[in-house]
Amino acid sequence: MILFNFDSAEKIATTMKNASNTINDATQTIINKDNQTTLQVNHKAQEVNEEAKQLAEMFNQSFLTTLQNIQSVAEEFERTDEDISNQINGSPIMDGVRDWKTYQNAKKG
Repeated sequence: MILFNFDSAEKIATTMKNASNTINDATQTIINKDNQTTLQVNHKAQEVNEEAKQLAEMFNQSFLTTLQNIQSVAEEFERTDEDISNQINGSPIMDGVRDWKTYQNAKKG
């Protein structure tokens, strides 16, 4: 049996989106470069900072794609759940179940 709660999925998706926004904000931070130094270490540090920003941006894009896929699956689960519920409730056998419950309640009362 699959247990699915659309509200929980939405809360998780919101948390993930907030994390993505934080990552995005970090990648948009401007790093002031010291262009006057002649130290090779400083130039390497600047290169590493740029590479780290690019990696964070790539990660964030993948993260957002994953988040969109999760939301899509959650929406599909919700639709399928509603379809199955409607099919079950519209089934002639459910009329018999409701009649049986009414009969049982009438016997008790």
